[in-house]
Amino acid sequence: MHSATSLVPCLLLAASAAAQLSVTSASPGLNARGISPAAVVTLTFSAPLQAATVTAQNIRLAGRWSGPVPGQLTLSPSGTTVTFAPSRPLFASEIATLYVSRNVTSTTGSTLTGGFTSTWWIDCAPSSGTLQLAQTVDYRLPGEGLIRTYGFFAGDVDRDGSPDMSSTNEVSWDVRLMKNDGCGNFGAPTVTLMPNGEEPSPNEGADFNGDGWIDLATGNQNGQSVAVFLNNGAGNYLPPQLVAVGGAVHGLAVLDADSDGDIDLVCTNQQNICLLRNNGNGTFAAPTFFDGGGNGEWSIQVADANGDGRPDLFCGTSGSQNLRVLLGNGNGVFTTSTTISAGGFPWQMATGDVNGDGFVDCVTANRSNSTATVFFGNGSGGLAAGVGYAVGFDPVSVDIGDLEGDDDLDIVVASYGSGNATMLRNNGAGTFGNSSILPTTIAGSCAVIVDYDRDGDTDVIVVDELDDKAFVWRQAGPAVPSAQSPSCEATLRINSYATRAGYGGSAPRFLPGGQLAFFGISGQPGQLLALFGGTRLDPGAGSPFGLLNLDLGQPLELLLSGFGGDPFGVLDGNGERTVPVSVPPGLPPGLTLTMQCLLTTAAGALVTSNPEQVVF
Repeated sequence: MHSATSLVPCLLLAASAAAQLSVTSASPGLNARGISPAAVVTLTFSAPLQAATVTAQNIRLAGRWSGPVPGQLTLSPSGTTVTFAPSRPLFASEIATLYVSRNVTSTTGSTLTGGFTSTWWIDCAPSSGTLQLAQTVDYRLPGEGLIRTYGFFAGDVDRDGSPDMSSTNEVSWDVRLMKNDGCGNFGAPTVTLMPNGEEPSPNEGADFNGDGWIDLATGNQNGQSVAVFLNNGAGNYLPPQLVAVGGAVHGLAVLDADSDGDIDLVCTNQQNICLLRNNGNGTFAAPTFFDGGGNGEWSIQVADANGDGRPDLFCGTSGSQNLRVLLGNGNGVFTTSTTISAGGFPWQMATGDVNGDGFVDCVTANRSNSTATVFFGNGSGGLAAGVGYAVGFDPVSVDIGDLEGDDDLDIVVASYGSGNATMLRNNGAGTFGNSSILPTTIAGSCAVIVDYDRDGDTDVIVVDELDDKAFVWRQAGPAVPSAQSPSCEATLRINSYATRAGYGGSAPRFLPGGQLAFFGISGQPGQLLALFGGTRLDPGAGSPFGLLNLDLGQPLELLLSGFGGDPFGVLDGNGERTVPVSVPPGLPPGLTLTMQCLLTTAAGALVTSNPEQVVF
């Protein structure tokens, strides 16, 4: 018989073993780049899981711009592997974030202490990296004066599959939502007012209340608060909830700080870092404050600096001009890992793996000396001394993303004093050069990297804070006169690409066997469509309804049709249809297929879409 005393070590050992549930592998990997918009997520755990805890609340995927991603969770027969198959593609060139809560539980009762978070970058189409001014968007209402647009959030607020603009306006004290029509044209603003004097500036979006719609948060300067604008479930914002934080907010980021499955907020108030915990329904508790290091906490970003699957903080200070890394434990506690000179006043920052070593790096826009500085992470929470690059005068915004489709991360910095933005191109190893300038009118305040026209390559939108305009710079792809162009009436996308792959010297779109793909068709609501597959015809043949790029002398296959009553062959109320396809394994290597759509128009005529060639 065991004594009570002898049972204690056994119980402690059992408790220790029960507390060791962990994620042993994840795909896509942390900080991976060039990941398919249709990629299936796979997680392997150290012990079998209780099926009841493998839920959409406990395992979430979200795109920076596309928002919460619906999908199918599957637990393997062994109970140790979870797969998440998305039911729509992510946007080209955006950041994907996976959130796994601490409530995931093993069959022995152990929980995933600290949760698990991972991020990766979605692939985009190869492109020239040359941008052309496509349009200028005015944020002001008719007859209105200065509203001082600091910047905007490019999230898909109305869930129609295209990035919108949610601008933050410091003088008019409001947020203005300008919806994308799906073809890169933005409508008139819908204004959501704030209390006088709030001055919204930095902004981030996430699904804060778990209803599947993207919401918005802003940091407010004179109001000394954070505002949360919940989506009304129909693509517009409700009046904001205000949370006092006791200082002017210039840094704001989203994360699941305490691994409870909902999205929290973290901000800076020039005195401290403020953590706002989500109550689980999109309302927030009063903030807790902790020291961000140095003097004057100003800018902030979230990333996994040490690869432990828990979100960490990067904080820049105005007075001491430091950059500090604080490691998170997944339970809302952050501990300083390193402090390094920022080499200037780090007004804003961005994080991502810019040199391809798998570790997260940090890029700062330094307003005091007109530089962008790149700090390489060592994977354990440390940073090497920064490397500075000259940009415009008074840089106040920085974003990173793949501008050329070569699977590395480039830099765009907006400069207030110069009235422009500077693009710095990555050579693949984290060294930047070949700069080019994107002009605004007076004062560049924000640069956002986003595929606004949904053709699969990366564009840049630069905001002018004193002219209250957005300058939309579009990727200049090759002209393909022998192939039908994407249009508002008819567009075909393969995994978010509408690049006329296989035409004009471009390569076909590669679809690996045994993996998921999405065929997306866009046009006008209620249009009937027929999706054909066949042999490429280049140059295309003219017809009354556009160019035909399928060889009618070869067999055609009708892949999808609404003309025979198939409900999947009719565009929805947003003029969209997304069809998931499991690419069969074992297809002959190099098998190619060209696809093109035929759609009805509102007037009852027919129109062709752009062609897309795929190789299996």
